[in-house]
Amino acid sequence: MPGRSAVSFLALFLAAGISSAMAQRSDSLPPAIATAFRQAYPNATILHVSREPQDGKIVYEIESRDGSTRRDLLYALDGTVIEIEEMIPADSVPAAVRSALERDVTGATLLGAERVTRGDVVLYEVQARKNGRSQSLTYDPQGVRKE
Repeated sequence: MPGRSAVSFLALFLAAGISSAMAQRSDSLPPAIATAFRQAYPNATILHVSREPQDGKIVYEIESRDGSTRRDLLYALDGTVIEIEEMIPADSVPAAVRSALERDVTGATLLGAERVTRGDVVLYEVQARKNGRSQSLTYDPQGVRKE
């Protein structure tokens, strides 16, 4: 029987850990970040939260969905937005970016795109496929390729 109680204890321990991890998913945001997120995206659902080191500081990444829009946001501890990555439909990619993609990868199919905003800088990360091979390319709104 000692084996059975050890298994029961382990099961309870794991269940507690899982429920704790689930609670951290939505309740672990510092108040400044939670307030900033809710004010900016009142109808969004938080899918996942992670706490990460970046350049010697702690930042929080929120993966969210707002209707059909998927959005990942990176916040500083004071609630300041560092970066926004937003999935956009392929037909929402600026014409200059689509033209640049065709120039750089002739005959490629545009699979999807993200608009990435860092401060006042906006970039488009596009996923393209040609001959069964996928690649990711980054452009500014004028179609200038970024590395």
